[in-house]
Amino acid sequence: MAITEIEQRIYEDKVRLLNEMDLENWAKESFTDKQFRLVFIKAINNLIASSSIEISEASLLDDQHYTKQVLVELLRNVLVVSASNSTTVSYKPSLSVKGVKSKEFKGYTTGELATYFGVSTNTINNWINKEGRFLKYNANGQMEVVKREVPNEKVRIHPEYWFDSPSGMRYQVKELVETYELDKAEWDASKEQNMKSEEEQIVAYLEHFKKKYNGQDFNAVFGKKNWNQLNSEEETDAAMWSFFLQRLKDDKNSRD
Repeated sequence: MAITEIEQRIYEDKVRLLNEMDLENWAKESFTDKQFRLVFIKAINNLIASSSIEISEASLLDDQHYTKQVLVELLRNVLVVSASNSTTVSYKPSLSVKGVKSKEFKGYTTGELATYFGVSTNTINNWINKEGRFLKYNANGQMEVVKREVPNEKVRIHPEYWFDSPSGMRYQVKELVETYELDKAEWDASKEQNMKSEEEQIVAYLEHFKKKYNGQDFNAVFGKKNWNQLNSEEETDAAMWSFFLQRLKDDKNSRD
């Protein structure tokens, strides 16, 4: 059963709360949360290769009696699996980050992370060297801190690694990178739209002046005239027309 990134975050948040609460209150609060119950049961089910239980997610959310039956069966299977010496759990990362095309991808540099996180490279290095904010799963499925083995070692942070933020939330690195990419795309699209809108306005003004002067262009109307001889309306039109022509030219040059 697929576990979404949102469900992973729900699960991580509940596990983190266990460090701050006594077990009884934590269990009472956590298992009355039907979203956590759902991801908890899905996680257990996925870990048990021998499980043949067909689970309905809708029923897990809405039917407590059904949820109880499924949980009882899964917990029994957990004991069977954990008691078997031949069964091991391994961590198998999956790459889904935009731009990552190969499993040979080794991860992001500290410079790239600084861009994605909106901080300096020194901050990224402090998070690695001093604060241990990046974590990963080892081959045994245990989470461990990413650290440099020797000073100044070049470290790459894989998108499947995790980040403990200063606010106390834990995110997968790929989530933060994807958020950055989405925000950047929206910002670029907004800038492009604004540029188009401004250009359209300028073109509309130019068409207005051309129509006002019987379809003639600026040079035909004002090119050979002495501006000292223009009336106030013509002087205003000439100044604005000239300004918008220059603005349109500057905008085109900036894009070339």
